[in-house]
Amino acid sequence: MERVNVPAAPPQTVRRVHCPSATGVKVVSWDVDGTLFSYAELTRALIRLAPRKLRAGGWAEIRKDIRDVWKFHWLVERQRRQPGSRVIESELEPFSSASDKEREALDLALRQIGPPENVVQLLETLAAAGIRQVALSDFECRYKLRALGLERYFDMSYSCRSLGFWKPSPVPLQHIQRIYGIRPHEHLHIGDRLDADQEACARNGCRSARPTLCMSSLRAIIRT
Repeated sequence: MERVNVPAAPPQTVRRVHCPSATGVKVVSWDVDGTLFSYAELTRALIRLAPRKLRAGGWAEIRKDIRDVWKFHWLVERQRRQPGSRVIESELEPFSSASDKEREALDLALRQIGPPENVVQLLETLAAAGIRQVALSDFECRYKLRALGLERYFDMSYSCRSLGFWKPSPVPLQHIQRIYGIRPHEHLHIGDRLDADQEACARNGCRSARPTLCMSSLRAIIRT
C-alpha cells in the first residue's frame, strides 16, 4: 500500500456518555478501537483513501482485502463468544497478510482523523494527576497511539491477542493489575463495548467507564 505524509488532523468533536463515580484510582487502562477514536470518522477517512488504493491495486484486490479482513474479525468475534474467550492462533494465522494490510490502512487513516477533544482532555487530566495510563486493545496498538498523537500519555500497551484471551475474559485486566501491583478497585478501565470491555470489568471487579467522561467524573477519578 502506498504511504504518504499526511498532516496532523484536528481533534474530533466531543461525544457525550454517562458519568461514573470513582475514587482512589491508581491505573487507568484504555481500550483503543472505538474509544480513542470514532469508528464513523475512521470509516470516512478510509473512504477518502480508497481511490489511492484503487490506483495501486484495482477493484479485485480491494474486494479480496475486504473479504479477508471481514473473515479475520468474524473469527475473532466467534472466539470471543466461546467459553473462556481464548485466542486460537491456528484459526487466525492464515489471515496474517490481511491483518498487515489492515494495519497499513488504519495507520494512514488515523493520522487524518485524530482523537476526540474530550479524550485528549481526560488523558491530560489523568497524566497531570499522576495516574498511570496504559492501552489495552484486542490487537497490537502502539502504532495506533502514535498515529493519533497520543503515545506520550501511555506507559505501556497490551494486546489481548498476545495475552491469549479476548475481552470479556478478565485475564487481560488481571495481567495489568499484577504488573502494577494494584487491586481491582484501584483500576479503572475505559472502553466502548458493553459485551467486551464492560463485561470484562464486571467479571474482574475493577471499575469501568464508557469512552467519554463528564468533568464531574474527572474530578471524582483524580480525588484521593
